Amino acid sequence: MKKSLSQKPARKPRTSQFEMTPAMEARMQKAMVSIGNIADKQARKDDKIQREARLAVAETFDAWLDWMEETAPEQVEEIFFELGCFATATNRRRMFKHAKAPEGAAERAQEQVDRWKAEEEAAKAAADDGAQSKSDAAESQA
Repeated sequence: MKKSLSQKPARKPRTSQFEMTPAMEARMQKAMVSIGNIADKQARKDDKIQREARLAVAETFDAWLDWMEETAPEQVEEIFFELGCFATATNRRRMFKHAKAPEGAAERAQEQVDRWKAEEEAAKAAADDGAQSKSDAAESQA
């Protein structure tokens, strides 16, 4: 005897999509505004915390430099050199006007920045040459 296979009920096609009522849209809009306000408030709070932290570091820097001049004067030049290497050109000029900035640190920092720029340009030129030679090789094989 043959067993009859059970049939799955036919699936009904979706005829209508969900539509929000005007009341639902108004609630959704209100919720989105509320979320935006909360996120804005939190972002402003985080910004304030970071501003205060940077200010605390800046206010402590001079006292720390005084201590460094007494305990390790050679480190003061290294600190200004390293900060100068990572500062923007404008900030670098401003930084080396500091009363405790040692002479020569500005020139060393500028030389290092120029060296890094030259190395970056050389690496970019080498990468461009490598890409050009690969495309030439691909064209010659085709």
